[in-house]
Amino acid sequence: MSGRDEKAIDVTIDLPFDLLQTLRLVHAISEAGFRICIDPADRKKLVLLNRIFGLDYKIGTAGARKVPGLYIDHMTPVSRIGSIERPLIMPAAIFDHCRQRWPEHRKVDVSFAGLLTDSRRAAINDWLRLSHLEELAVPDRKPTVLGKFVRKVACKAGISIADYVGTQNVKIYMSDQGRVFPRKSWNTAYYDLLLDSKFVLCPSGDFKNNGVVWTYRFFEAVLCGAVPVIEEPCDAYEGFRYRLMSVPLESLQWSRADAEHNFDLARQRLTIDRDVLRSELMRLLPVGGAEAGAVRKDYANGIYAT
Repeated sequence: MSGRDEKAIDVTIDLPFDLLQTLRLVHAISEAGFRICIDPADRKKLVLLNRIFGLDYKIGTAGARKVPGLYIDHMTPVSRIGSIERPLIMPAAIFDHCRQRWPEHRKVDVSFAGLLTDSRRAAINDWLRLSHLEELAVPDRKPTVLGKFVRKVACKAGISIADYVGTQNVKIYMSDQGRVFPRKSWNTAYYDLLLDSKFVLCPSGDFKNNGVVWTYRFFEAVLCGAVPVIEEPCDAYEGFRYRLMSVPLESLQWSRADAEHNFDLARQRLTIDRDVLRSELMRLLPVGGAEAGAVRKDYANGIYAT
């Protein structure tokens, strides 16, 4: 909660809570003095955000007012609340939480942690070979039918599966922790790794074949003061200071000035002033009821709107 005197207003958000964009957006709305009312099935998606950041939510949606005018599009990316638009909308609390934890000295030169698609695996292995780290090559293992079944069961049970290759200064974790709740909403171990890293490998995202190359990992690294090392530039990265995966490890030089520049630019572009956001939400909310019209869900294109 924001710590202001006004009573929190109960609202519901008719967007899919399995998306990280939705989780960050509702966290920002909560900071503006609103209590998020959710179905019991969504509790595990917010429980860590409540525990770590104090995100205000309630189980049950009776009597809550449905927020219209919300829009998220993973492909662009864009997030919108009424007339306010950002590439992503993030709460100030996450920026503050990460910035307070920047270490004086970073022990890991380069890291990566996440699910490895075939294209990401190839990009990381190319960088490892370029950096003369062939011995760290990520195994090119195709999952067996049994392996796929085990992962599916583990995912439903909220259990992550991880593999690791690395040295003292380069750490590569192959993990699905970022896809499994409740850790998907906030994975402390993942952020601790970013905070301890000078650079973070950011191969292109899940929709590379659709021409979409941006990845959340870029912005998560920026929050933690790690400089992103990207596979290819895109509009979402414009103005940030990053390195390319065509540059080997020995040529990477971390700069606190670059880290500070990136953090400040991300805060400017991805957050909304609390009072501005509250005013816009009050304008959007229906008077005296919870109805707010239909929800458009274009799952094929990753676009969601209310």
